[in-house]
Parts: sequence; C-alpha cells; structure tokens
Amino acid sequence: MVARAAAALLGLLFLASLIFVGVVCAAFAIDSALVNAVGVAGAAAITALLFLAGPVLALLIFAMRRPRESLFMSMLSSGTSPLAAILGAGALGLAEAFLKKKRRRD
Repeated sequence: MVARAAAALLGLLFLASLIFVGVVCAAFAIDSALVNAVGVAGAAAITALLFLAGPVLALLIFAMRRPRESLFMSMLSSGTSPLAAILGAGALGLAEAFLKKKRRRD
C-alpha cells in the first residue's frame, strides 16, 4: 500500500515537472522570437502577459459564474452554530450602547 502511494506521488511529481518544463520551453521560444522586435524587457513583459492572461481570465470567469453565499451569512444562518448567538448578543450590545439615551447631570 505504501509502495503504491509512493509510486503515485512520484508519478505525479514527474508529470508536474514535465508540464513545468514544457511551459518554460514555450515561454523561452516566445521570448526568443520577440527579442529582436521589442527588446529583452519588452519580450519578457509580453511573454509574462501571455502566460498570465489565461489563468487570470479563467479565474474571473469561474468567479463570476457561480454566486457564493458569504461565509459570514452561512455561519449566521446555520441553527446549530454558537457563533450566531455570540454575534447576535454582540450586535444587541452595540445597538444598546449606541441607542441608549445619554442623561445629563446638572
């Protein structure tokens, strides 16, 4: 069992390193092709923009696609959570402190 887990981990690391080397080689090829046209710094900036635009765009699409309930609201809505009682008591205490009429001492 341990040998299979170790072999799976080793295979996963091997595949990850192959993907990493492939991405680095592609970035180097794009960078080398752009160096003569825009210079070293410009080629590096364009290559970085090309390789960062895809994941950022995918992240934005997935973030906008499914609406999420906030963690705070989900904790408050669950009936078994003691956090709701604590936060409710705190909110009532704040409301009492701010809405309490101040008496003047003459």
